[in-house]
Order: sequence, then C-alpha cells, then structure tokens
Amino acid sequence: MSSILIVDDSRLNVAYLQNILHTAGYEDIRLAYSAVEAFRELGIEAEQHPKKRCDIDLVLLDIVMPDMDGIEACRTIKNTEMYQDLPIIFLTADRAHFEEAFGAGGMDFIEKGGPDYELLARVQSALRLKKEMDTRKNWEEKVQKDLQLAKHLQRSVLHAPLDEPGIRIHSRYMQSAEVSGDMFYWKMFPNRKCGVLLIDVSGHGISAALISMSIRSLLDSIVGLYRKPAEVCAELNRQMRLLFGKTRRSAYFTAIYLLIDLEQRELEYVNAGHPPGLLLKQHATPVKLKGTTVPIGIKPDMKLDTVKLSYDAPCRIVLYTDGLVERPGLSIQFGIDRLEEYADSLHYVSNESFVDKLERLNRNREDDICIVSIELD
Repeated sequence: MSSILIVDDSRLNVAYLQNILHTAGYEDIRLAYSAVEAFRELGIEAEQHPKKRCDIDLVLLDIVMPDMDGIEACRTIKNTEMYQDLPIIFLTADRAHFEEAFGAGGMDFIEKGGPDYELLARVQSALRLKKEMDTRKNWEEKVQKDLQLAKHLQRSVLHAPLDEPGIRIHSRYMQSAEVSGDMFYWKMFPNRKCGVLLIDVSGHGISAALISMSIRSLLDSIVGLYRKPAEVCAELNRQMRLLFGKTRRSAYFTAIYLLIDLEQRELEYVNAGHPPGLLLKQHATPVKLKGTTVPIGIKPDMKLDTVKLSYDAPCRIVLYTDGLVERPGLSIQFGIDRLEEYADSLHYVSNESFVDKLERLNRNREDDICIVSIELD
C-alpha cells in the first residue's frame, strides 16, 4: 500500500486533496500544514539526519507557505541522503517558480484547481516510478551483498605467503571491481620443487571471476598430477575448451607457470600470452621470462614450448598481471620497461617490502592487479 504525504498550509486544500485521493482508493494519507510538520513526519530534525527512513512513497508539497516555502523544504528533504530518491510533486497556483522548483529536486507539478484526473494521473505515475526505483535499489543492494561474498570467497582460496628453505613467496591481490579474473597459485612438491602459476582471465567483473574460480577448483589436481609446465598448460587448455569452448564469446586467459627446482637451481616455464616475468639478480641484467605460446583456451591444440634456465642464488623472480604496467595513453612496453628498472633497484629490501613497493607503482589503476614475488637463495 502506497503512503502519500500532503504538505500545505491551507486546511481547505489539504482536505480537498485528501478527499480526491481517498475516493481513488489511496488509504494511507498523512497530513502536514507546514515544512516543520513535514520534517517531523519524515523524521528530519534540525541539523540531524534521520536514523531510519519512514515509509512515505510520495510528497505533495505546496510551494507558497509561511516560514519556509516548499522549494526550500524540498531542498532540505533532498539533501537528506535516505530521501534523495523520494518523489516530490509541487502544488502551485502558477508557473512562476517552475525552474527554481525543478532545480530543488521536484519531479512534477500539479496546478491547483486543475481536473481531478490530472492529479490522479500524476500521482499514479510518480508512485509507479517510486516502486520501480525501490525494486532496482533492492536488487542493487542484493547484488552488492552477493559481490562482497564472492570477493570474500575469491580471497579465501588464495595462498598465504610461503616460507621454505631456499624459497619465499609473497603476493598482492588488488581488485579494481568487487571480483577479479586474476588468480595466483603455488604448490611445494616433496622433491624440493615448487610450481607457481599466475593467470589473468580476459575481461573484468563477474564473468571473468567465474572463469577464474572454475579454473582454481581444478588446480590442485592438475598441478599435483602433471607438474611439468607444458603438461600443466596443456591440461588447463583442455579444461578451458571443455568448460567454455561452446560459449558465444571467446573465453581465455593468459598464464605463466614456473616449475622451480631448488636442488638443481633450475627453472622451466611456459608463458601463455602473459606479460614477461622478470628474473632479477644484483649486478646483473634482468632476464625476461617472455611469451612462449598463445593464451590458454584460444586453440584446441597449443604449441607448448618450454624454456629452461639456471639461476644463481640469491635472486628474485617477479610475476604480475598487466594491470600493473598499463598506463592510459602509453604502450604496455613502456610500463614493462619502467617496472623492470624500478624492480631491479630494490635488491636491498625484503621480499614482503618488495611487493609493497611494487603495489604502489600504479596508483591510478583501472584494472585488476596481481603481483607474485619469489625470493630464491
């Protein structure tokens, strides 16, 4: 049932409007004979915000009233956050104040002395709009709650920092929206080997997050069973094609997967269309872990070239998603070069501090960002 508040200093006008609305079937009609009484009905006290919104759906507000006119009253109501979407229809005997009243937040006018059907039509239209706005607002609130839950679930499956003899891994996971298509993963094997994976699903928001979480649910079995970079990426590609290959829009993700042998001090990797990782060592030129194949999910059969490298400890490997190096109006290569130069200057800091500093490299980010730093000694 809709609730309507009539605000007019003329008791005759109030009674007239009340009678028309009652006859049309509106039962919950509230009355106020001044702006102060209207504020009281709405729970708006002087210089205080109402703690709870009242259930009024529409205000019929006279423009010409003593003490405070309708235009100023409208501004006060609209300046109250919880009433910003409350529809207000002005009651007026002329059109002299139309521009100012619309500027104050009024949505419509009813000329006093006009036909009843016009009054009822405008009231019905305003109430219909209010109902639609309330429905949309409730839906948006539900979506936000669901997104917050999804955000929490995404973070809950991310690995905590790793601190094992010869290897330390720290990370950062920064979402531009509520959910993200970025994901990192690592796993220690009994033979002193460690697999590290970073993925970046194409697109943003919910669709990217759904793909990311679907892949995350498979990683323990895939990485645990296959281990080798080419075999892991081949199975990820097969699963992506099975899960999302029949969708209208292409679904794919870039990835870089490393298998680090801590005993032999060797690493091998596959880079599937991902920005190049960096192998950093003090007093040595950084080594880029460049792309070796196309992103995962694009082709049924991927050509999976594996790169093997030896490393001298101590050193650091940096993996990241493209949100860290993208800048509006600049090439991604510019961002990669800047990252390489900056990261190469931070040999003296701990691994956790290193990640903190890289996080601040792109303060005006519009994309999701993941950073993984692997310290080897």
